[in-house]
Amino acid sequence: MNAVIALCHFCEAHGPCAIFCTQTLRDTKIEDLPLEQHQQQQSQKTCSACNYSMGRNNSGIYSKDTESGATFVSTRVAVLTEVATMVKQAAVLSLSNGIDSNKDGEFVFFGDSTRGHILSHKFRVSDLQARGYFQLYSIIVLMKDKYFLLNTKPFLAEHLKKVSSELQAGANKTKETEERRQSERQRRLSGAPFLMHSSRSLLELTGEENIFAQLHSHFSWLLLAGSRFLTEHVTFGNLPWLPHQSSGRPPAQRLTYNSSTLPMIQKYEESIDDPDQEEFFSLRHIKNVVRKEEFATVCYCALTGVKIIVRGAPERTFRFMVCLKKLLPEPMHNLMRIDAQHQHSISSEYKIISVSNDIAVPIASASVFRIDFLDKHVNGHEVSVKWPGELPRKLPDLMVKLLKAVEEKIFTELVLNKQTKVLIEEWKNKATCLNHAKSTSVQAKLKKVLGVQPQDQPPYRSGY
Repeated sequence: MNAVIALCHFCEAHGPCAIFCTQTLRDTKIEDLPLEQHQQQQSQKTCSACNYSMGRNNSGIYSKDTESGATFVSTRVAVLTEVATMVKQAAVLSLSNGIDSNKDGEFVFFGDSTRGHILSHKFRVSDLQARGYFQLYSIIVLMKDKYFLLNTKPFLAEHLKKVSSELQAGANKTKETEERRQSERQRRLSGAPFLMHSSRSLLELTGEENIFAQLHSHFSWLLLAGSRFLTEHVTFGNLPWLPHQSSGRPPAQRLTYNSSTLPMIQKYEESIDDPDQEEFFSLRHIKNVVRKEEFATVCYCALTGVKIIVRGAPERTFRFMVCLKKLLPEPMHNLMRIDAQHQHSISSEYKIISVSNDIAVPIASASVFRIDFLDKHVNGHEVSVKWPGELPRKLPDLMVKLLKAVEEKIFTELVLNKQTKVLIEEWKNKATCLNHAKSTSVQAKLKKVLGVQPQDQPPYRSGY
């Protein structure tokens, strides 16, 4: 993970500063870094509270992961100059009241693209010799990738909280030991000289000799595990958390048919990818068959789930049905029945059905839209449309876009079909997301984000 994890401290003498930084090196070799010289220059400017001690090798700690080849280096100041400046600025912000909360142990995110993005965890460590009987520390994670840091925040927060809890537990033990020896009240009553506030290092506060080696182990593991915690996967089709679309249904492209219409179905499927055939299967064909004012009604009923019954000879209704199919997303294509041979198909779950003239059909109603192909043209029209319902005053946004696309003269049939498919897919994706919402409140928020208005509700309740 390309990040820097630093332990910061608010020093009474020097103010907020970083006292322990761990970062990942991939292209830079340890031998090329002037660790000892760099750390000696920094240690001359610090007090015991701002410094650390690791025995013989006081310049830093490093470890290497053989699998990834990454080297993790821990020093008082970041080994790269440009990174050290960013860590210094982040340390000041993480320990200032203007950024962080007064509550102990909380996490705050701040930063920008120039100074880096920071996840800060501020906490208090007990110290009987400090002002207020505690010292203020913070652990910061500095990264350039804002969204990666936000996505890994739950993982980082969980483990950073464990690190701070270990430090606080060690300091509490030291505090209890010191109180058992002589409390502040006993010192005042005995007339002992006043205890001057002195800066104490984290090693003295926790009583753990290898505390910085342990911090290096924690921070190195976080950097290594963080890079493996979140990976990018390229997926095709629906989002991984959406329900699967197959559910044992027939193939999406093939329409439900019988033996008499099979040759027409096969001929249609063979010409799907033929641009020369596009003009025969677009929404403009529906508009040419029905009246202009009835075209909007046909689209509205198809989108809102009103059962559409097309009655006439198969050779006349087939092309009309194929064009109606374009108003449904692919997972709903199996809800169409071309040339139904039995009356019970009309009362089934099919949404768009075509039947021959010798099959009885229900009369038109609010839930049944009828289109009858006439044997002879009546007043210049070859179909009779029957539906007692009325269009709403405000049409759904999907319908408005579809009607506008059909009226667009510069759109060829091929472009119109592509635009229709895009609009229907957009509707399908929004409907799937809304159906995935588990509560009404979540669905309301999702509608606001997706821009779903009250007039758009009927298409989303159409059964998809």
